[in-house]
Formats: sequence, C-alpha cells, structure tokens
Amino acid sequence: MKNKRQPYSRYSKQIKLEAIRRVLDEEQPVQEVVQDLGIRHRDNVYEWIKKYKKEGPNAFERSIHHIEKVMNNKSVEKQIEELKIEVEALKSYLQILLQGDEEKYKAIETLENQYPIDSLCSALDVPKVEFLEYRQREVNN
Repeated sequence: MKNKRQPYSRYSKQIKLEAIRRVLDEEQPVQEVVQDLGIRHRDNVYEWIKKYKKEGPNAFERSIHHIEKVMNNKSVEKQIEELKIEVEALKSYLQILLQGDEEKYKAIETLENQYPIDSLCSALDVPKVEFLEYRQREVNN
C-alpha cells in the first residue's frame, strides 16, 4: 500500500498508530513502514513508539479535553502534595499537644465516631493494639 509522501510534517493519529502497529505487532522494519506510509523521517516513528509506550493510544489526542485532563492531573498531584505537607504539619502539632499516651488514647476515643480507628492511631503514632488494650482496661475498671 504505497502512499505518496505527505506534504506536511504533521501526521494523523491513524497514521501514527498504523506505523506503531506495523513495527511493534507485525515486526516490520521501520524503514519499510516509513516508505510505505509516506512518512518523511524514520525518527518520527521512533518518537511515536516511545510516546505510545509511555502514554498508550491516547498519546496522540490533541483535543482540548485531553489537554484539560493532563492539566487537571498536574493540579491534582500538586493538591495531593500540599495535603501531605499539611497532614505532616498537623501530626507534628498533635505530637506537641498530646505528650502522653493517655492523652492520645482519649483523643482517639473522642474522634473514633468520626474517623476510622486505624487512621487515628496512625496519625497519633499509637499502635492500634495498645489503644485496644487501653480501651479494655478502661472497660474493666
């Protein structure tokens, strides 16, 4: 299926995916695919393959939606990083406020109806087993 060379250096998503499929799936030589599809430079195919392996078939989407999605993902990553910093700061603050184990256990009891015990124990650096033992002692007293 010989095509004439395309007059522009931009290639459709279909051409890119076809070139990738032939090289990866059918194991055709890159030079043969380049000539057959009318691609100007074989380096294009190598770049497309690299991008395809990194991002999958959506690597060649040029829609506004795709660009917004990429931008939102960066925004989400930044938000996650900020939340991690905030959590660490709050944990440090709690460690200062709640010096003794008894204070930490009481804080967990106070908050256990709002948050999972595992999360509270982790946030206050209290082994869950120790908290449960404390609770059992309190019930028995």
